[in-house]
Amino acid sequence: MKLVIKEVEYSYSFGLGFLGECLENLDLSVFEIGKKLDRNPFKWTPILMYESIKYTNDGEIDITIKEFVNQLDEDVNGAKVMNEFLIAFVASLQKDVPKQEGVVENKKAPKKK
Repeated sequence: MKLVIKEVEYSYSFGLGFLGECLENLDLSVFEIGKKLDRNPFKWTPILMYESIKYTNDGEIDITIKEFVNQLDEDVNGAKVMNEFLIAFVASLQKDVPKQEGVVENKKAPKKK
């Protein structure tokens, strides 16, 4: 995936390699990343984007995370770019995941008062 921020085109990778490196670099589990994204997407989406750029470029990147976040913040379409990345990231986590059929959700009966 390629996205443009402040007239700079960045390439992003998704998949096992990126996810493995990202989890290792951030010292988080997939579930923890999900929780952090739910709580503060404005912090964690740029971090994931930055990690993806680093992975795509074999760790060679000439911008700091702070500079990258500033680029996103200064770009008129920064929020749109973050959203596009987040949608693609979530889709990559769900890609080729088998669906469980016949799983019945336990529903508790309402308590009598």
